[in-house]
Amino acid sequence: MRSLLPESTIRYFHLRAIFFLVFVWMGCAVVSGFAQVDYEDITVSPELHPSANTFHGYAEYRIAVSNRSPEKTHQVTLMLPESSYGYETYIRKMTRSVVVAPSTTVRVSLFQPPVQMHGSSLGVAIDGKMQEEKVPLSISDHGRQVRLHRIPTPSGMHLSVTNLSPRVLISRDVNTAELHTHADIFFGPLSSSSPSPSTGPFPSSSSRQVPYEIVDLGFPVSSWSTNWLGFSSFDGVVVTGDAIRRMPPEVQFALWRYVECGGSLFVLGGRELPERWGLKALPNSELSTPAAELTLYDAGFGECIVSPQMDTTALNYDQWSQVMESWLRTAIPWRWEGLSGEVNNVFPVVDSLGIPVRGLYFLMLLFALIVGPVNLVVLSRKKRRIWMLWTTPVISLATCLAVFAYATFSEGWKRHIRTEGLTILDEKTHRATTIGRTAFYSALIPSEGLHFGYETELTPTPQSMTTNTARTVDWTQDQHLATGWITARVPSDFMVRKSEVRRERITVRRGTDAGLRIVNGLGADISKLWLADKGGTIYFGDDISAGEEAKLIPFEMVRLENPDENLLFEMSSASTYQALDKGDVPDALRYVMATHDLQLSSDLTVAIKQPGYHWRIVDLRWGHTYDIKGDEDGEALKIYGEQLSNLRGIFASDDWLKAIEHLKTEPEEYLRPGCYIATLETSPFIEKGLQKVTEERGSSTVYGILTEE
Repeated sequence: MRSLLPESTIRYFHLRAIFFLVFVWMGCAVVSGFAQVDYEDITVSPELHPSANTFHGYAEYRIAVSNRSPEKTHQVTLMLPESSYGYETYIRKMTRSVVVAPSTTVRVSLFQPPVQMHGSSLGVAIDGKMQEEKVPLSISDHGRQVRLHRIPTPSGMHLSVTNLSPRVLISRDVNTAELHTHADIFFGPLSSSSPSPSTGPFPSSSSRQVPYEIVDLGFPVSSWSTNWLGFSSFDGVVVTGDAIRRMPPEVQFALWRYVECGGSLFVLGGRELPERWGLKALPNSELSTPAAELTLYDAGFGECIVSPQMDTTALNYDQWSQVMESWLRTAIPWRWEGLSGEVNNVFPVVDSLGIPVRGLYFLMLLFALIVGPVNLVVLSRKKRRIWMLWTTPVISLATCLAVFAYATFSEGWKRHIRTEGLTILDEKTHRATTIGRTAFYSALIPSEGLHFGYETELTPTPQSMTTNTARTVDWTQDQHLATGWITARVPSDFMVRKSEVRRERITVRRGTDAGLRIVNGLGADISKLWLADKGGTIYFGDDISAGEEAKLIPFEMVRLENPDENLLFEMSSASTYQALDKGDVPDALRYVMATHDLQLSSDLTVAIKQPGYHWRIVDLRWGHTYDIKGDEDGEALKIYGEQLSNLRGIFASDDWLKAIEHLKTEPEEYLRPGCYIATLETSPFIEKGLQKVTEERGSSTVYGILTEE
């Protein structure tokens, strides 16, 4: 059929269609990639910006800076965002300066702390001169605080999860459709209106709760971050064994440091993992099936779950529950609904905070008398009432200076710092992984700000974020929290995570008698030390100065101190007493505990604290401890609330400091053969951060892994 339109009109529509397709293709290219900008000798090319809305950890922005000049060296300063706006508390600017040699390319990372940043574009200064053209770069919605709710899990725990769902980083060779097979473990099946799992992350749906969000960085694992902070915003990482083998050594090391700092790693097809990780499998008899077998590895404050198969559809309900719970545990420390009150009440850094009301009231009363009646009477007698035009302002100025001086000198010019932490010191690999809290208080705003290392993660607590202040960070020499992070006479509180290489150690040798002798090489005085030898026997020592040798004596493990009472139930238990004294857990006890959402695995040990009266059940798989006591008449059995009994459990607790205190009061629950627990009178594993500190207090606990006995 011949067209009724003229041929020229048809050609016109054809050309418009072609131009439209080209325009759409170019637009897609701009959206999916990054636009580089040339400045004479320098080319700035963004390579990575955070795409997920994460709420804890650090978000990484990576920029490639190339110097095309064959002769000149240039200093390039990057500023993100170039144009900043915000409300309440936010990061106004992050900066970093680098020196780029001729004909070289330098990749620069800017890590955004968990505080929101509002703005656009990347500013560039070359040799101190600000460039007019800006580099297009999107700012992520990272660092917003969210509230959490608690959900039951198959193990009997009630975990706190975010209403944004866990963020999980995957390598590009992971089959997301298979990974989503068991996505309904906690939140119910996908509704018919929800998109297919094969399309990637689940969008929010009014008919279901999103279980987790998958994040794909868009490039191969060989280009993943070489700093563990680049992974710190993710609640889990899923990779294949082949992907790990393709990683450069520095990326492998950064990923493992992330795990040791409390992260969760799920490896598919991971039959051979890097030897330098030093993996040690945990008891996991309930995680094996004919179709799939999972292996759990202890990794500092985190855990690694390995499946020898690539197909995740072979996992059963309990196995996938273990993976999901591992992701949820990583998110627990960043829950904030349990925190209330001022910083100095929750984590005191100074003895007391208060306004000198009486003194200020006296000054105000004195000012009212002088500027009013006294001033008027004196000038009237001198017949100089007109002088009130200048005497009143002068008296007011003098009073303001007096108020400032009184408020300042009544408190002094001191700078206070308090630090508490727990460090896992692996003497075999020389790695130290630390979690804890640090707080600052200064009468005046320190002009130099706070200084920390590149491997330290700092999370300000909500109580520290009450002031509407714009904050800046400079990554040039170190992690410099330059301005806005400390307010005069207002405590600032941070949760701390860090990973670093340390050479401190405890030297152990066995004496001729029943004791052990050790040399304190931790660089600080030891208040108390518990050490388990290769056979599991625990030895104890106290008041050991740095560098000194001391003798340890056998530690009596039977402890009769009562735990915090949390009565769960009572039951007649004559037969139960006998079974517990034999080291068994009767089915009746398992059943009653299950009715109170306290599930027990098959990997249990029963410690007889006092025969016929006091026992302690340790669940090796789930890392829980239960104190069981009978009454004096032997007719009732009381079960006290679960306690954390492994390092992963300490990290995934509501309160790190409370969990660390339990570690110090019940060390035998945590000690493994070839390990020790030492309480120190200082905190050598967390930087001071603040210079010219006048008053410092705090302590730290070291969980050490010996090289040999």
